[in-house]
Amino acid sequence: MSSKLPTKLRILDAALACAAENRLTMAEVAAQAGLSRQAVYLHFPDRAALLAELARHLDLPPDPAVIAAAPSARAALTALVARLAGDYPQARPVARLLDSQAGWQDSRLAVCRLIAERFRSEGALSRHLSLGAAADLLWTLTSLAVWEDLVMVRGWPPDRYRSHVAYLATSALTK
Repeated sequence: MSSKLPTKLRILDAALACAAENRLTMAEVAAQAGLSRQAVYLHFPDRAALLAELARHLDLPPDPAVIAAAPSARAALTALVARLAGDYPQARPVARLLDSQAGWQDSRLAVCRLIAERFRSEGALSRHLSLGAAADLLWTLTSLAVWEDLVMVRGWPPDRYRSHVAYLATSALTK
């Protein structure tokens, strides 16, 4: 770990490396960063704060403003799937740790709800779906578990994942 990086970035880089090896403790992060545990605690009061900052550092989940800026609901959904497909390989260890935290789940669900609301405002949301059900479906279809199953287990290339999941999600949500 380069000592030329600012300490906070050294800690975040070390935390990402530790998460990839499933050993994200404050002591492991400190050792990986070449710092004392006290130095890590000066920047992050606990593991939860470190994880939250690591998620922000990796821009997880996608910024709702980016999704809102898409020209249509379909474009927003496609952008979300493409963004997650690009993020999941690097962010997988952190996303796996975050998956058990309610705040992370709520943030991801909020992005999915925004997209469902866009489909509704454009008159394209399927009549048999409530906003909540549409958001839940999109949340599930864009989950880390689905990405892992298709890309890691079944061997789908990223472009196939992006096109098929975007198509499936659009088909599930629209008339």
